Amino acid sequence: MAVAATLFAAGCSDRATDATPPAVTPAPAPVAAAPTPAPPAVAAAPAAPAPAPAPAAERQLPLSVQGVASAGLTVRVKGIELGPDATVLTVSASFASQLTNWTQMASGDTYLQDADGNKLMLKRVEDNRYLKIKNGDTMEGRLVFLGAVPPSAAQVKLVLNEGSPQDDPNSPGLTIDLPLKPAGS
Repeated sequence: MAVAATLFAAGCSDRATDATPPAVTPAPAPVAAAPTPAPPAVAAAPAAPAPAPAPAAERQLPLSVQGVASAGLTVRVKGIELGPDATVLTVSASFASQLTNWTQMASGDTYLQDADGNKLMLKRVEDNRYLKIKNGDTMEGRLVFLGAVPPSAAQVKLVLNEGSPQDDPNSPGLTIDLPLKPAGS
């Protein structure tokens, strides 16, 4: 122990190297120690309560569902991520019209709705709050909806521009049913 302390102190010294090496005290010879008795037996403690169940794990489902509004908007849902705090759709949206140069997928309320009527609202992105698409363009991306879909849900409904007619060229209404369970299950 004394050797280690001396070497550590020498390594940290601010002084120039000393010509005389530090004195080293030899360590005492090891002495055999008496065996340590085993600790006394302790009564078994009662079992701890079961931990709380973990939140539902994230589930990813491939989808191939398409909706078309007569104003020229086509939305294809390619997948859904069902998480404990958010639900995410992977989508491809295209717009083609002779009536206008652009449309908006979310100028009105845009949400996912479960069978009980619960609405998971779209989390709007700052640089494109209304999901504007230029005529002739396709927008690929992920739409995030705030909240979790119940694990027992067989389907959800994607609602774009709630209350708008399908032929509104500036913000067409569109509803798409998204199955969450395989057909026949």
